Amino acid sequence: MKMYRILLIFLATVLFCSVAEALLDGNSEQTVNVICKQTIDTTFCRSVFAKKLNTPSPSKKDLLNVTVAEAQRFSANTYFFISTLLRDAGDEKPRLQMCAEAYAIVNTAFTNAVSFFNQGIYNKILKLKDDVSTGVSICKTDFSVSGYKINPMIKKNREALVFTAMENIIGQMAS
Repeated sequence: MKMYRILLIFLATVLFCSVAEALLDGNSEQTVNVICKQTIDTTFCRSVFAKKLNTPSPSKKDLLNVTVAEAQRFSANTYFFISTLLRDAGDEKPRLQMCAEAYAIVNTAFTNAVSFFNQGIYNKILKLKDDVSTGVSICKTDFSVSGYKINPMIKKNREALVFTAMENIIGQMAS
């Protein structure tokens, strides 16, 4: 029964991504593929665009706008998520506190990216990569989190790095 649910969720995700990608025109789909293939998680990258692009022919600016907005939303949500985990952290509290401090750095960087985007200063977005990388490196994942078989920060750190790569790739294209 559990395997059936996993399979059903997987198939729904594949179908959703396929339908959403089908809405892009050929050139846009090719651009998204070029961007996402340069990240460490092509599927996650494509899903960001699939969920948030609202035009079949997005410009580089549209792609960057989606990326910076979603990265900022992601980092704020991750910071809040860590805060909720801290309430019941027990012995792992110091390590989760380090992750909270790390994601404060990540959130500031992604918030700055939104600001730079709104100002049209795309080249400054490229300079935020080090801040995000530093934040992610502070959040170690070699500990257990109550209620999770696998430390959820592993996935969060990976997604933060994907967003950083996406911002850099598109930022270079748009600059």
